[in-house]
Amino acid sequence: MPLLATTVRRGPSRAATSWARALDRQRLLETRICDLDLRPEGILAECLDQLRNELLDKDISFAPLFYLGEDDFWTSDRAISINIPWYLANATLWRLVNTRLCAYTRRDVMMYLRHEVGHALGYAFGFWKRRDWRAMFGDFHAPYEDAYDPNPWSREHVRYLHDTGMYHYAQKHPDEDWAESFSVWLDPSTHWRKRYKGWPGALRKLEFVDTLLSEDQAASGRPINSRVGFRVPYTELEETVADYLKLRDAVDPVLAAYRRDLREVFASRASKRSATASAKPDQSAARFIAQHHDLLEQRLEQWLAKLSGQTKASHVARRNVRRLLRQLQMVSAHEGLVVPASRRHETLIDFTLIASRHALGLVSPASAANV
Repeated sequence: MPLLATTVRRGPSRAATSWARALDRQRLLETRICDLDLRPEGILAECLDQLRNELLDKDISFAPLFYLGEDDFWTSDRAISINIPWYLANATLWRLVNTRLCAYTRRDVMMYLRHEVGHALGYAFGFWKRRDWRAMFGDFHAPYEDAYDPNPWSREHVRYLHDTGMYHYAQKHPDEDWAESFSVWLDPSTHWRKRYKGWPGALRKLEFVDTLLSEDQAASGRPINSRVGFRVPYTELEETVADYLKLRDAVDPVLAAYRRDLREVFASRASKRSATASAKPDQSAARFIAQHHDLLEQRLEQWLAKLSGQTKASHVARRNVRRLLRQLQMVSAHEGLVVPASRRHETLIDFTLIASRHALGLVSPASAANV
């Protein structure tokens, strides 16, 4: 198995920092989505705060139930829960998805959020049941089809998500027409009275929204509907981050093998084990490897020399063995692995076996494949 091209030095170094980032990335890629600890951070948290302020500026205190879930933004049918893609939760995931799946900008996210709030608000206060709503937007119960034939010259509908690539989306369905009109009305940057001055149909809808929510205060008080509806939270997604985002090719096979094998040999510091007051404390796996480093290095060098038909390991082989042991030590420290006091002898045997397996790659990849 090839070694990672990383130079290990004592004390903080640029290489060590790069190594830590690589380990963080590999751990993330190989983690199941449901095992992540996610909450809105960074840009997403800022977007949600901005959205709440925009609603309050319009005297709307209603707050939908936002949650981190599966792909895309969507609102549960006639309910108040809004799905936000889990991979927008923090800056690390956001950067990761933007490299392979979809390049989200802050502006895009704000537009999607406003649109979905329009749906949730309409469901919460039952606007779609009103006669004047139906007269303005149409029959809520009209068939909802993904394929629709919009009129690109229409001035009867606003264009909002149009700028994100969802062209003429207001023409898809009366409920989308409402959500798009609400979004334009809510977004302070649209200056909708000026923007849609020459669009009589679209302007009538925006004025309807303004009258309904500003003058009539139809979204004040307690909503008549607080149904949560169908949801798919991220805690139900069992795929790994790499599999979900089609990033399997980004998983470093060497690091993945190191992490897998070391987790089989050592225990996790967070794992629960029965213990007594007199039990000896666990030892960190990194310290355990350091403690036995000289012995392991000597045995591996002798073994590699014998496999190569030499009486003594070459300088290159000795250097690579030291690097291999240091890398395994660093992975163990990064993963927080430990050695239970009652298994130190067995653990030394197990670790020697996996170190030998990886050391085989220093001599012959073909030999390593046959172990």
